[in-house]
Amino acid sequence: MKSNQFFSYQHRVQFYETDTMGVVHHSNYLRFCEEARVAWAHSAGLIDYQKPESASHFAVLETRVRHLRPAFFGDSLVVFLQVKLEGIRIFFQYKIQNKDDVLVLAETTHVPLDKNLKPMRLTKEFRKIMETQVWKEIWL
Repeated sequence: MKSNQFFSYQHRVQFYETDTMGVVHHSNYLRFCEEARVAWAHSAGLIDYQKPESASHFAVLETRVRHLRPAFFGDSLVVFLQVKLEGIRIFFQYKIQNKDDVLVLAETTHVPLDKNLKPMRLTKEFRKIMETQVWKEIWL
């Protein structure tokens, strides 16, 4: 789903993602970001769910998460995502919202790895896809 020119992914908060007060545990927000990132890669044609070997190997270099407000059991969250490429580094930013309230801002930085887990150049296919991406705002 696309909204406001950003890729978006919906996630309904499950009970196991919360603490005894029904508040989402802080560690789960990075999982929501990963779900959105994988959904983006699938929608861009970079991952075929029927062929697990199609998934590229990207090492996470850095993560940043700013928690602004909590999410609760049953909340319907939307994770907005934008991505940009600088050299071989891939930067993703995420804005997690519940309706119009921004709950979390996050960023992850990745580099592609070859089969020996060494940094590598991105494929032409990936670079071509990245040329279509627009980084419109700075969220974090």
